[in-house]
Amino acid sequence: MILALASILTIAAAAPESRSPTAEVYKTHCQVCHMVDGNSPLEPMNFADGVWKHGNTPVKVAAIIAEGAPGTAMLPFKAKLTPAEIRALAAYVRAFDPKLARRPRKK
Repeated sequence: MILALASILTIAAAAPESRSPTAEVYKTHCQVCHMVDGNSPLEPMNFADGVWKHGNTPVKVAAIIAEGAPGTAMLPFKAKLTPAEIRALAAYVRAFDPKLARRPRKK
């Protein structure tokens, strides 16, 4: 029994984490301020409350990620992330807002 449990734990520890590349970028660069679920206790840093001071469109969110927000703690990431990573990250953080959750398209 103990040997079987040890084997399972060894396999689980060796298995790669099943996180998306965008989730890893978020974890590395954003999570410390915006929290794991985007629900920061500080309103200006909260993605889950539906308040988007700088706009909630994918283009506006990507611009803030790339350029930062002067006068705030939000630094620019255009030198650290590729344009594709920035676009993916914008979509990722928008998904924390239940109001912006993907809805089926009307036909």
